[in-house]
Amino acid sequence: MPERLLPASPNWYCSRSSDANAKGVFGFGAKNSVYLISITSSSPVVVGELIGHRERVSGFTFCHYLGQEDLCASSSDDGTVKIWDCERKIMLKEHRAHQSTITALHWSPLEKDLVVSGDEKGVVVCYWHNRNDTQSFFPEPRNVFCLSCSPHNENYIAVGYKDGMIIVIDISKKNEVVHRLRGHDDEVHALAWCPEPGEEALHSRPEEGTEVNNGLLGGCERGCYLASGSKDQTVRVWSTAKGKGVMTLKLPFLKRRGAGVDPGVKERLWLTVNWPKGHPTHIVSSCFGGELLSWDLMKNGKQKWTLLGSASEGQTHSRIVFNMTSVCVEDNRELLISISMDREIKCWDLSTLECCWTLPSLGGFVYALTFSPVDTGSLAVGVGDNMIRVWSTLSIQNKHDTKTFWQGIKSKVTALSWHTLKEGSLAFGTDDGKVGIYEAYSNKPPQISSTYHRKTVYTVAWGPPIPPLTFGGDGDKLSVALYSCAGEGVIFQHNPWKLAGEASDIDKVIRDTNGIKHKLSPHTDLSWKPDGKILAIGNEDGSVDVFQAPNLKLLCTIQQHHKIINVICWHHEHGSQSDLGYLIASGSSNAIVYVHNLKTVIGKYCLLYLQNGEGR
Repeated sequence: MPERLLPASPNWYCSRSSDANAKGVFGFGAKNSVYLISITSSSPVVVGELIGHRERVSGFTFCHYLGQEDLCASSSDDGTVKIWDCERKIMLKEHRAHQSTITALHWSPLEKDLVVSGDEKGVVVCYWHNRNDTQSFFPEPRNVFCLSCSPHNENYIAVGYKDGMIIVIDISKKNEVVHRLRGHDDEVHALAWCPEPGEEALHSRPEEGTEVNNGLLGGCERGCYLASGSKDQTVRVWSTAKGKGVMTLKLPFLKRRGAGVDPGVKERLWLTVNWPKGHPTHIVSSCFGGELLSWDLMKNGKQKWTLLGSASEGQTHSRIVFNMTSVCVEDNRELLISISMDREIKCWDLSTLECCWTLPSLGGFVYALTFSPVDTGSLAVGVGDNMIRVWSTLSIQNKHDTKTFWQGIKSKVTALSWHTLKEGSLAFGTDDGKVGIYEAYSNKPPQISSTYHRKTVYTVAWGPPIPPLTFGGDGDKLSVALYSCAGEGVIFQHNPWKLAGEASDIDKVIRDTNGIKHKLSPHTDLSWKPDGKILAIGNEDGSVDVFQAPNLKLLCTIQQHHKIINVICWHHEHGSQSDLGYLIASGSSNAIVYVHNLKTVIGKYCLLYLQNGEGR
């Protein structure tokens, strides 16, 4: 795998779609794949991908049995639960026992071959993959939201439901319900068992004389604590010895800090919990706006929580957090990995509660990539999640140093172009026909052109102005204009200094200069020769027209393709072989790329251009 890679974004609204093993490998579901990342306290490295599901991955879990850390399981909306070898990146087995959408998944910490899953109808399936045996249980006719196998009793499974009910079942006694834990009145998003057995650790207990519900847990007489997080804004700690809650922690309302967020993206509370192995008296939970809280269960007073990442601004997530996974790495450091709606994966040091690193991810297809000609290594990425990323690919300290832009976009980013001279000036086009300019090194919202295309913008490009704009006009500001080409076949010229003004359709200049009366073929792409003297335009009929700037005199038409032109590109200026500057490549829907040498046409024109003294 490449050393620097931005993965697809983790899937949202899943109770357990990520996990980490003892080798420091973190896996998470993204679309219909599982990405694998090698975790250290200094940086992440994407090491592989598990490919095989046909629909969204809804759950992911590792086997935590010693010697079998490479085994893992995933569930999907395609109705399957698959067993994988993450080292060899191959699927080993699968089952299709569920008849409804799978919503929860966990690999038993004690039974090395047992994978448990639950679905929307309330069916819980136990899968012993070594003997390819499944058993289905139906403890409650409710929508399963999450489940967790006990780390202290191999037969006990806690199940959380959409309506707030939590039960503990005994799979050795034909799904007998050992406990019904009532207290939440809304969706149970996560369950986490205390890593240590027994209930001596916490001082907080229910009042003396309370009746024990359903007796003691057989085989685990001392009981053990279970934590739950719910949409009702509370984290609850339950005693399985007493069968009832012993602590209720209500989420605080915190003033949102850090980077701004898009108010157009609606989110609901997702309250996940994690009980780190090395911290039996501490629970980590998510909060309303992406903050993470460490709860000290031994602490007296109202504020039992401490904010993770409190030392510096911008460390916290800016959107709700869906999953958290704790893992021990080198030097016995315990790390926490969190995934969020903000499409960032963050690593936290649980000893300091500070953020170690952030891995950005992409929540849609990549439609545009372009390196800055001024700021070396600065890569702009246009993505289908309505955002632009600017990635400093040469950064040594942070290999994933990325800045995200979302303001004013509100649609898939389908075209990008850096200004050829002005550092940080980035033009973009969108799926809904919008054209704008971002100043990447400021915090200002983008300038948006008042002229919209009717269809998807295919290309934005900087080039010399043509009539009615003039070179050096507008107080010598106008050295370049901004051009955009979209699906309706129109190319607009925008004045980057007056985007509020109306853009001009360049077909008028083409018609006037060349005396054309017939209808022009719709345009599909454009490319300016790097010296700004020649403009090539690709068309829907497969032709490529080559024009002389600034009046767009037609020099020639290339009739090589027979289908729509998707892309055209001039050879770059770099290098000592000047003849390469006459080459232009074109690609069309017939899946062929042609390279054309236009020296006989352009060379003749360039000689006249210089003799007439029109050169810049």
